[in-house]
Amino acid sequence: MSINEINAEAKESLRKYFKDSNDVKHGNEGREELTKEEIFQSVAGEIKTSEMKLEQRKQMRNTLQHDAREALEKVCGKKAETKEVQHMTLEGMEKELRENTKHQMEYVNSLKQNTMNSRV
Repeated sequence: MSINEINAEAKESLRKYFKDSNDVKHGNEGREELTKEEIFQSVAGEIKTSEMKLEQRKQMRNTLQHDAREALEKVCGKKAETKEVQHMTLEGMEKELRENTKHQMEYVNSLKQNTMNSRV
C-alpha cells in the first residue's frame, strides 16, 4: 500500500466520521454553489444597502445638527457664533497656494531689493 492510498483512506475515514457525527453541523450540505452573476448581484445588493444606510445616517446627522442649532438659538436667543466649516475643492486649494506663493515671492524680492539698496 502506497502513502497516497493510505492518505486517501484516512481522509475518507475522517469524512465518514465527521459526516455521521452529531457534534459537527454541516451547514454547507445541500447548498448550491453560486454563479458569478449571482455573486455579483449579491454584492451589488449589499453595496446598495450600505449606501442607502450611509445616506440615511447623513440625513439624520444633518437633521440633528439643524435641531441642535435651533435649540441653541432658543436658549441663547442668538445665533451660534461658530463658523460652519466650508471644504475647498482641489482647484480652490491650488489657486490659494499659487496666490500665497506669488505673495511670498514678492515679499522675498522686496527684502532682497531693500538689502541691496541699503548696501549701496
